[in-house]
Amino acid sequence: MNLFWQITLIELLLNVAVFAGAIIFYGPVNMLAKRLSGGRNSIERTASGVLFGLATGAALLLPIHLEGGAAVGCATILLALAGPLDGFVAILGGVVSAVAIEMLPWVTKDQTSQTSIVELLVSAAVSLIFLSALRYFPGHRNAQLQYFHLPLLGLLSAAGGLCVLGFSQGGASILSSILPAAASNMCAIVVLGTLVLHEKRRSATERELRESEAVLAAQAKELALARDAADRANRAKSTFLANMSHELRTPLNAILGYAQLLKRSPQTTKWQSDAYHTIQQSGEHLLTLIVDLLDLSKIEADRLELQLSTVHMPAFLQGIANIVRIKANEKALEFECEFAPNLPSYIQADQKRLRQVLLNLLSNAIKFTDRGRVSLEVKVLSLSREEVRLRFGVQDTGLGIPRGQLETIFRPFEQLGDEESRSGGTGLGLSISRKLVRLMGGEIQVESTPGQGSIFFFEVPALVAEYEGSALGLGGQVLGYNGPRKRVLVVDDIDANRFVLADTLGLLGFEIEQAANGLEALKAAQSTPTDLVLMDVRMPVMDGLEAMRQMRQNPELCQIPIIAVSAGVTRNEQAECLAAGAKAFLTKPIDEASMLKQIGSLLDLTWIKDASRQTPTPMNDPGEHFVLPEPEQMESLRNLAKAGNMRAISEKAESLATSDARYRPFADKITQLARGYQSRALLNMMEKHVTRQQEGQAQ
Repeated sequence: MNLFWQITLIELLLNVAVFAGAIIFYGPVNMLAKRLSGGRNSIERTASGVLFGLATGAALLLPIHLEGGAAVGCATILLALAGPLDGFVAILGGVVSAVAIEMLPWVTKDQTSQTSIVELLVSAAVSLIFLSALRYFPGHRNAQLQYFHLPLLGLLSAAGGLCVLGFSQGGASILSSILPAAASNMCAIVVLGTLVLHEKRRSATERELRESEAVLAAQAKELALARDAADRANRAKSTFLANMSHELRTPLNAILGYAQLLKRSPQTTKWQSDAYHTIQQSGEHLLTLIVDLLDLSKIEADRLELQLSTVHMPAFLQGIANIVRIKANEKALEFECEFAPNLPSYIQADQKRLRQVLLNLLSNAIKFTDRGRVSLEVKVLSLSREEVRLRFGVQDTGLGIPRGQLETIFRPFEQLGDEESRSGGTGLGLSISRKLVRLMGGEIQVESTPGQGSIFFFEVPALVAEYEGSALGLGGQVLGYNGPRKRVLVVDDIDANRFVLADTLGLLGFEIEQAANGLEALKAAQSTPTDLVLMDVRMPVMDGLEAMRQMRQNPELCQIPIIAVSAGVTRNEQAECLAAGAKAFLTKPIDEASMLKQIGSLLDLTWIKDASRQTPTPMNDPGEHFVLPEPEQMESLRNLAKAGNMRAISEKAESLATSDARYRPFADKITQLARGYQSRALLNMMEKHVTRQQEGQAQ
């Protein structure tokens, strides 16, 4: 290798060393420029160009410079890269900084220095030309400097250097310098350009990573804030629902309690009995709405759990059938029950939730059925000594459900049918029922044909249980109890709630003491022997929890059984009451049967029951049979039903009952439907009985 090529290689390596140092500082300088620029790209790119210009100026100060191809060399390669990498501002910053170095006082002002300045300007022009060429296709990947562009940039830089060489030394020197200029420029620009591109992309990747981390951190913070806000909203909703439930249950306790008491009075007329029944039904309907809202809230928060107990299936299903049959009779519908003969007598299940699901399905079937029948079927799919799998089915001959709405009906607050069918509900029943059945290990399914009817069914597993006797038994109205009289202390700050409990228990033979708060209860229990305390939880002066704690700490009162009573239905409140010393817990409105069961268990009482009311209506009762008036009278009643004249049909029915006492049950049924403005049910009933009467005459 001759001396020319040796020195050319040395100059190449020296320039590479200088440029490598610049590349090493490229990342930190770029970061510093970005931080100081406050996000302004122009300042960041200017700093990058200045760095390239400083490196280029330093390379030009190296002591070894030759003429010809070596002079073209690598001195301005990095400056030529500045524009394609960082844009026009980088070109300006680089050339200004490099020229400024060449103009320093201690730099020798000779022909070489002037040539170097010209070479810097040419390199800036090369950079500008290449940048313009890259941006000729906006949006294309060629708008950015790529690795395959580097040889082209090297040739362009060599061409610019040769032009400078020809300008300074004449055209004769160009021919001998073409090959070394092209080789040195291409080699330098490929090596240096690759390093710069790699460093730039690494820096960009780090920047994107930091930005992504910042975005993720911001999103995580937003999610945390949103989660906290949702948790606060859920807690506020739960608190609101609990308070709302408490405030509504408190007056309902008195309304339902007195309605039950008034219905039991032997001096009650039929009109009064119907009115009391309406009050009780309306209160129970309001209570159902409250329970539905609370259940939906618990299910959404995954706080609802099943409470398993031993269920006597014949009595359980019979009770449901009796409730549903009344509703079916009001619409003149046939109600049928079919239960498997091998149905276990006792199973372990959540009786309240299973009843809630079945009553909801049956009530919907009756609501959307205008004529025909509704049936409840219970099958045993599999049975062993320990476990049984049951299939519950509810079928009707009602309106049916379009195929496209079979899933919609299970959404909260969704209701189908006309306005008349939608009235009297919240649209929560099926949504809650589906979630309850899923908790039981099953899934509600539906098959329906529009215009013919629907069938809802679900399968659930259950454990077979043994008989567990109860103090109250399975039926019959309680009239009193055997043995010496027991004294009960009723504690409640609401007068109406105290009075209804006092009246209910007083009629059964209990001696009653009353107190309006916990402090009065303590004084009453200490002054008068007490056998049992019914203690409300939320009261002024001293609440029920504190009163129960003090009673348990008092040696004279610690043995008195306490039943906590509250309109709050949360599990925490029940646990607090039991921890404070209560033996049982009752929610308002108080269910009389549940209360008597708890009292009987705690005081070991034997109840006296009304034997005449212990035989319920058979579950498979085919329906009501009346003595019907003459066909002409029946036709007149049907015409009045078609006309919707409720007053006239009531008067006609009363006239028939007065003329012949045998027609009284039939007339009472008509009057009941007319007073309730059940025009459709009344018409269906009349048409059914007229048809039966005509069929009987034909035979």
